[in-house]
Amino acid sequence: MPTPFVSIVIPVRRDTSELSALLESLRFDITSGRVEVVVANGDAADESTMRLRATHPVVQWIDSEPGRGRQMNTGAGAASGRWLLFLHADARLDEQWLTALEKADGSPAIVGGAFRLEIVSSSVMARLIEVGVSARVRWLRLPYGDQAFFVRHDVFEMIGGYQPLPLMEDVDFIRRLGCVGELWFPSVPVRVSARRWQHDGWVWRTVSNVSLTVLYFLRVSPLWLARWYYMPAPQTDGVRLVTRVPLPNGRVSVIVPALNEEESIADVLSEIPNWIDDVIVVDNGSTDATAARARKAGATIVTEPRLGYGRACLAGMHTVSSAKDAIVVFLDADRSDFPEEMIALLEPIRSGVADFVIGDRSGEARPWHARVGTDVCVWLVNWLWGTRYRDLGPFRAIRRCALDQLAMRDQTWGWTLEMQVKAAEEGLVVHEIPVRQRARIGKSKISGTVSGSVRAGVRMLYTILSLWWTRRTRLA
Repeated sequence: MPTPFVSIVIPVRRDTSELSALLESLRFDITSGRVEVVVANGDAADESTMRLRATHPVVQWIDSEPGRGRQMNTGAGAASGRWLLFLHADARLDEQWLTALEKADGSPAIVGGAFRLEIVSSSVMARLIEVGVSARVRWLRLPYGDQAFFVRHDVFEMIGGYQPLPLMEDVDFIRRLGCVGELWFPSVPVRVSARRWQHDGWVWRTVSNVSLTVLYFLRVSPLWLARWYYMPAPQTDGVRLVTRVPLPNGRVSVIVPALNEEESIADVLSEIPNWIDDVIVVDNGSTDATAARARKAGATIVTEPRLGYGRACLAGMHTVSSAKDAIVVFLDADRSDFPEEMIALLEPIRSGVADFVIGDRSGEARPWHARVGTDVCVWLVNWLWGTRYRDLGPFRAIRRCALDQLAMRDQTWGWTLEMQVKAAEEGLVVHEIPVRQRARIGKSKISGTVSGSVRAGVRMLYTILSLWWTRRTRLA
């Protein structure tokens, strides 16, 4: 059998769905005879790969100790190609990738390189990150591993492959590779899934990556960096304050703060499931027919004339059931959410596995300035409190007893932030689940304009800093 031109090494660990799609995208290249694929599996006990092994018999399947560096070394050891290309399971090569590699092969001075990062997302943040990555690669000659490193096989062996580091193995490798020859970064893209940024938050993920690299160059131990990077969200068993038991029959009350939402309120109320026990619309000083239309739709009306989202939520809390097994749902009145999805918010609480469930909007149907503001606030909370929140979505459900223990005070736009910060401090188990979004009816008081978003952002930053400054008093 002729020696393949390039061996694609794919390190995986419980990435079956992503790997399946990747192997399908490489099927034509594999059958050409010039490309070899080696999958280095870091979890030999993962039985989900068995079906893939049967459907892709020409792929080499190698079991390895976990750890991306170790897996890539193991895969490279089984590879026979003249070039090695290290590809993550959630990445896809462009149709011109092989042509680019052939061009590198024709230049003896080139020992390796990486492709141009392209994030599969329509988000403005994705484009900004791509620009930043391109600048980093151009000026610092420093790509990351998700850009599909390629290297001559003999050079890889000469420099000793990847170091078995718990993190930053890609930065260490590309720096050593650049010391023995020329690196080339073609304009051909490698398309990477946006899931990591969407999961962690665009700003949080980007700042984390940059911070880790800076700390690594300052000689901070990769072991310490890995412990920080892979730190789980602080979820406790709730023994400190909440006795978590299933609530299959707990009374469910929905609080809908509303300010001049006459166009949307009736539609929102009609979409709330009919098995909900109480629907409370808090009229927060409306000058239109919001209250009248809500009352006609069958909701209980509470009046809070003092403006402020937090004030409206607090007024609604004073009306709903205070029973220990009650659950409170907060829902906006602008019809940007899908009320029927509250069953998904309630399920983790009713089954006894969560105290507080937040709807994660993933940036859908929201102006860019609103998404950026949310990402900044989420990043700051995660950094200060060590949490792993992804969103500040107002569509949320929480046990009434847990809500009471948070002692909510914020009266304006900092309400959602305060709830999430205090939930982390009090050891509540918090789940975030994806929810859909749609264009709201009417103009938003916050995200409808850049100035409105800025004002809300300033208030939220003030709330974060105030909560941080007073945390010792609360936790004493």
